[in-house]
Amino acid sequence: MWALFIIFGFDYIRPFTFDWLKPEVLLATTFLLPTKLMLFIFIFSILLINISLKYKKIFRGLGFFSLILGIILLQKPQIPMPNLKINLISTYIPQNKKWNKNYIPIEINNNFKYIQTSIKKHYDVVVLPESAFPLFLNLHPFLMLKLLNLSKKITIVTGALHYKNKKFYNSTYIFENGKVKILDKHVLVPFGEYIPFPFFQKEINKIFFNGASDYKTSKKFGIFKIKNYKFINAICYEATIEKLYTLKPHYIIAMSNMAWFMPSIAPIIQKLLIKVYAIKYKKIVFHSLNGYKSYIIKG
Repeated sequence: MWALFIIFGFDYIRPFTFDWLKPEVLLATTFLLPTKLMLFIFIFSILLINISLKYKKIFRGLGFFSLILGIILLQKPQIPMPNLKINLISTYIPQNKKWNKNYIPIEINNNFKYIQTSIKKHYDVVVLPESAFPLFLNLHPFLMLKLLNLSKKITIVTGALHYKNKKFYNSTYIFENGKVKILDKHVLVPFGEYIPFPFFQKEINKIFFNGASDYKTSKKFGIFKIKNYKFINAICYEATIEKLYTLKPHYIIAMSNMAWFMPSIAPIIQKLLIKVYAIKYKKIVFHSLNGYKSYIIKG
């Protein structure tokens, strides 16, 4: 009974949208598919094998049979890769430098180096991490113009802040063919990007965040196109929200700043959760990170 609750019950426990209680991640680094059904079959098989040690050998055979049957029935589906050459940029900027006004010009200069190198290597798309431009990018017309001009040679997907109607957003900027599309984050990090209480928000922000205001959100998850391919936009925490994976496009471009959590195992947990959801919902995730190596996960 407890095993069933552990496998299936945690799906209904999501404090402040925190959706990381997924026991199937235990299978994410094995040859078994990281699904709830496979985890159930695995536990059931082990139980039968364990019983066989005390009672009849037939239970051992049933245990091995159920495990092998589960592996056969739950074969990993194949999803075709988009016909795009995508360069996922990895950066390793410590959090104490990330928002330092003296270091920001160096970050911006490096971003343009990544873009120019991607153009020289004939990539179709270059993806930079969350907040790769650590400023309100839309308030810097010179940078915007430079990125718009470069987007005539390569599609640029980058993270930056967005200021609109006196509100702050954590956003993705997509520059393509001399045009830009801005997608604001839909699900914020509780206690990191907003205070999840209907009261004392200003007081808490004043005490712990130097009076900074909460970020605002878009009404829904963002979807954008690169050439003829649709991508789901995911910024950091959003890449571990199961609801995002229920959207129709097969491809996700995610970006994260994991320097917040270093040193820790948070980037590894995030990667395992992304793998679980990518397999469950048949997605391919292109993930660009600061503080950890970027990667592609095929569902």
